[in-house]
Amino acid sequence: MNLKELIEKRAAAWEGTSHYTRVIYRTDMQVSEERKCAGKCTVTILYEGEGNGEIDTAVVKETEQAFRECLEYRLLNPGEGNLYSLTWYGTEAVTKEQENGKQIIGSQVTFDIHEYACQETTNPDPIMAMNQYIKEQNPQYLVIGMDQMDEITELSQNQTIIFCQLVSMEKAEETNAAAWVDSKIMIYLFDTDSARRLKTAAAIANQMTLDGEIIMLDQSPMSIKQLQADYQSDYLKKGQILVTVHYGLLRYREKPHILQSVSCRY
Repeated sequence: MNLKELIEKRAAAWEGTSHYTRVIYRTDMQVSEERKCAGKCTVTILYEGEGNGEIDTAVVKETEQAFRECLEYRLLNPGEGNLYSLTWYGTEAVTKEQENGKQIIGSQVTFDIHEYACQETTNPDPIMAMNQYIKEQNPQYLVIGMDQMDEITELSQNQTIIFCQLVSMEKAEETNAAAWVDSKIMIYLFDTDSARRLKTAAAIANQMTLDGEIIMLDQSPMSIKQLQADYQSDYLKKGQILVTVHYGLLRYREKPHILQSVSCRY
């Protein structure tokens, strides 16, 4: 069956029935620097009027709210290594007339898409070290990159979710044994309870300040050089804790002992 035949078959199946209520999804993964998001998702909800074309606008608003509740405050895992979340950006009313005289009314709801990309790099890995440190200090938290994420994870007051993002890396200095690097790590705390989110961020920041360093996976130290906490930030768009860490990349590795010669005695 070719495309034309398929379209005609589908059109015949719709004949005599209403094409509404209708929901249209559109996703645009074009990065917006102004809105600090990875793209946008538009949900258009359309109703068809009955008789004189009048539609209860309260029904439209109720449906819009239902979609917002279903899509917001969730981490979505499509299985490609990156996670996404949606935050409401705005709603526009939709009204148009059909050829049959009936009125179409609805709303176009726009969400910003935020991406939380896989942060694993190479050894020594500052993100893996930070993930392990936070998980050891707070095993009750769900740490992205260490814990298995479901296809849909609802953000609620019953679970704090941690995401560590590598913001930048800069070579600080060089010595004969190592090249020293300064890296900035942004720590996100996903928690809908603002009071608990503030308390959790303060606890993590205080513990790092007291410890002063984090042991990396190769057992080398990663020192906490600077730490800044922002308790007022939008937690889905920007992290609450910005940490500058200092660690070394070894130029030489310890060489194993080499067997030079073998002698046998009888």
